Amino acid sequence: MQHTKSSATSASASTEEILRAVSAVQKEAIEFLQRIVAIDSTLEKGESDVQAVIYSHLKQLFAGDEPDDGQSSKEEDTRTSFTVERIPVKMEDIQNKPGFSPVDWNYDEYKFNVVARSHRHPARNKDADNIHRNAQKSLILHGHVDVVPASNEDQWTSPPFAPRIARNRMYGRGAGDMKAGVVAMIYALVALKTLGYSPSGDITICTVIEEECTGNGALACLSSLIPPAANHEENGKTRIAVIIPEPFPFITTAQLGVLWFRAHVTGKPCHVLQTSAGSNAIEGAFALFSALKVLEEKYNDHDVRRNIPGAAAYTDMDHPINFNLGRIEGGNWASSVPSNCWFEARVGFFPGVDIEDVKRELESTLHEAAEKIGLGLEISYRGFHAQGAVLLPEYVDGLRANNKKDAASLQTEFVQVLQQCHALAAETVELPPSNEEQNCDGKSDMRKDLPLLPITCTTDARFFSPLHHDPEEVVVTCYGPEATNIHGIDESVCLESMRHVTATIALFIRDWCGLIKD
Repeated sequence: MQHTKSSATSASASTEEILRAVSAVQKEAIEFLQRIVAIDSTLEKGESDVQAVIYSHLKQLFAGDEPDDGQSSKEEDTRTSFTVERIPVKMEDIQNKPGFSPVDWNYDEYKFNVVARSHRHPARNKDADNIHRNAQKSLILHGHVDVVPASNEDQWTSPPFAPRIARNRMYGRGAGDMKAGVVAMIYALVALKTLGYSPSGDITICTVIEEECTGNGALACLSSLIPPAANHEENGKTRIAVIIPEPFPFITTAQLGVLWFRAHVTGKPCHVLQTSAGSNAIEGAFALFSALKVLEEKYNDHDVRRNIPGAAAYTDMDHPINFNLGRIEGGNWASSVPSNCWFEARVGFFPGVDIEDVKRELESTLHEAAEKIGLGLEISYRGFHAQGAVLLPEYVDGLRANNKKDAASLQTEFVQVLQQCHALAAETVELPPSNEEQNCDGKSDMRKDLPLLPITCTTDARFFSPLHHDPEEVVVTCYGPEATNIHGIDESVCLESMRHVTATIALFIRDWCGLIKD
């Protein structure tokens, strides 16, 4: 849709119009989802191919909306244009920033994020204030395009990078985590565009790399998304909402901290005839991890948790903290006692616990255990150095804190608008004819009420949380389509749930940012 020379007026699309527009673009959205799920965007293969496809698609969808300078120089113009750009991830720009995770790979021209930004052209007539009544609210739609490896491909029903649709679910690595969410946030704007509407407030679409291992992609473009000093307009602050459509069909209130480490264990080699004369590094590695499991139980102990404010978000969970032994390698001969072994593990911890304290306790536990059994040990860090974060402090227990009296707070307004839009999106809409069954396993999760819950993993949401920003200026949550087996075999996403989330985001754009009829 190319704009012609005209002025825009304030407008509001009806809920029914938006829901029908979303249903109308669903087929195109599914086709685009198939296209990007088919691209292997693991860390090993790289994210550049899928980012290049998204970049081109966003340019095709939105960049053509930018009016000629000559047209807009003298006209009363309230139209919204988009610019689409690649944001490179550069080590020198991020390595000293809070939230950086250490890596042992290079950042080159193939490591980049994609950002599409709307630009408002303020009205010059007396109705400008009415047209841009929501101009002091902006929205960031943020998603990651990297996926975890698809191991055990022979156990998949179909190849992980050959997306398959059955019973209105799409199967494939990354379909749920989180390429369907990326498609939903893009096609929410596409649906509004087909109706001839543009957002009044600023909107940014951001797709990033390395969410599954570092978060350095989000870190690299954070300052351009939200400047260090909060955006201020002549009439006050800009209130920024951030929605990350991860595969959680609820409003996320908190997330755990995550630390990755590698332990290199050295023993004493010998022939199996003299096993007692040597020390088995592989057996030693399991002994060391067993010591860590004792630490895991300590972290989950309710008496310990009472002294950690952020742990209050997990009151209803008996065992939210998990340590995972993810990789192990060692030895070189079946009849030789192995003298070397390394393993990589993931450690979780509550919001409010400093990651440096976690590292000290981790190292102390492992070194003490290694010394007792006569093993050498070196510990290094590669990957996640992610602090835990309470995303919605006013809702730390899933309900609004009773001692918060300001009914107009940013968090309260954000949660209420998102819940209302989710409920409206659940309204029955006549779907276009389809040969596919309009049925999803797990469709019952797409209920009208939208609960508030914590998660036991980490996401890029931490970079938009109170860890980095004033919660009265920036608010963030994860909310997205229902998915199954993420990180597992036969990962899938409910396509009806993707439509539901697309509609919710489109309605949220209307109610949060406002719309302009071109």
